Amino acid sequence: MAKLNVILIGILVVMFAAAGVYAYVGSTGNEAMSAHYMTEQKWSDSSCSGCHAGVYEEVSQSSHVQQDLKKWTSLMDYGVDVDSIDKNTMAVTYGQVQPGGGYMADYGVDIDCMACHNQVGYDFEARAESIASGDFENANKAAVAESSKEIQSDTLHMASYMLDVLAPLPLVTEVHDEVNGAPSKALCGSNCHSADIETTAVAWTLEDSASYDVHSSVDCQDCHVTENHNISSREYLYTSGTSHMDSEVGVKACDSSGCHEGISHGAVVDGHLETVSCETCHIPALPGSDATGTPVVQSFSWQNGVREDVTYDSEFTPTISWSSGVNYDALPTAQEQINGSMLKPFNVITGTWWDEGIDAAVVADPDNSSSIGNPIAPAEVLKADANGDGIVTEEEIHSYDGNADGNADYPNAVLRNVDMYYQVSHNIVSSSVGLEAPLVCADCHGSTATAINWTALGYEKDPAVSDPQTDFSTKTIEVTLTNAKPTEVEREPAF
Repeated sequence: MAKLNVILIGILVVMFAAAGVYAYVGSTGNEAMSAHYMTEQKWSDSSCSGCHAGVYEEVSQSSHVQQDLKKWTSLMDYGVDVDSIDKNTMAVTYGQVQPGGGYMADYGVDIDCMACHNQVGYDFEARAESIASGDFENANKAAVAESSKEIQSDTLHMASYMLDVLAPLPLVTEVHDEVNGAPSKALCGSNCHSADIETTAVAWTLEDSASYDVHSSVDCQDCHVTENHNISSREYLYTSGTSHMDSEVGVKACDSSGCHEGISHGAVVDGHLETVSCETCHIPALPGSDATGTPVVQSFSWQNGVREDVTYDSEFTPTISWSSGVNYDALPTAQEQINGSMLKPFNVITGTWWDEGIDAAVVADPDNSSSIGNPIAPAEVLKADANGDGIVTEEEIHSYDGNADGNADYPNAVLRNVDMYYQVSHNIVSSSVGLEAPLVCADCHGSTATAINWTALGYEKDPAVSDPQTDFSTKTIEVTLTNAKPTEVEREPAF
């Protein structure tokens, strides 16, 4: 028996020695085992699929990979319709915010799981710079060049290499999850979705986000339900199966189980919930650029070929308007009340740009039509500035002949000034958290009302007007829970 023990100990010593060699090799950058931590940015069936069977195929078909650019491409970003962008330009421009795979697979950029799952440090800027320069091959590696070194030189992680070499799959999941864990709000908001600050003033990237939003500690996927790596978002109207990824999951409603199920504000207020969304009252104000550290846009203009912005430099009030959903292939202009419409808060951004004037809907009503039309690329507008004074006039754009063929390129061009409604869903406040307290009756009804424009919503007057006039400032809104524990009555002890 003693001899057998000696032999077993000898075998273990040899195995751990080999493991140590592998660990050392890994820490020098020529890693044999680092695939267990995906620091090579490549999916490996041998290392990954044992625990994550079918995940690669799942992600490949997810909305983040198979995204249709038009849905999230705004005229604000580049001043052109995505249909006018050639494939190569699209790759270097939009590939920066695409996780790999899909249309980027043609350029050698595979799905990078670490873009969402890296817990050590993912350099989005380095990846974006590589793609922008056309260095697609090294884009994913650039994102983890520094964090990979940290992972492979850390004593705890090196020890995990030594253990992992003893089995075909990672054994130390505690270490694995410190490197590749679940997506966090910081990853979603600070990198890919940081542009939302510009349009909706969402405060999720702020260090003191808890001062602006009662949901600051809630992870994105807690509300944006995720199945098979499809992350739910708001529903888009008038989409086709080929133009938008359909998903069975949706964003949780406020009164969902586990959220605010059973909450009541009383019969009168609860009766409003058929037409008034919770966020209408619970987003009474939005932070400006001074708080977010990022421009919160009030208006933008491409009239002279370069983008010129007017921003909200301090706190401002969102606009309450009707919404029946978000149009997929149209500008987000104001909607009228129809069956199923809800009142929701918006940041209304006025956009100005030149259009070719060949779309009948645009020509008929350039400032109110929801048609995307045919925006003229900013580079072309810039060239149309014949006298070089930095101002492009109607005469200059109508007479511009960029290809010098003797014919004006845009003889029917029209300047559009469109109020676009960007729906606000974050920065939810309570009575103790947020820039202001939630709206109360007097904010919307009666002589003290300032939060809502009833005429703009299609009403002749405040629908709650009465004779004599009700003093809504005396009305309070209480919060109760159905089936809540009854209030205990304190009594003197019997003895």
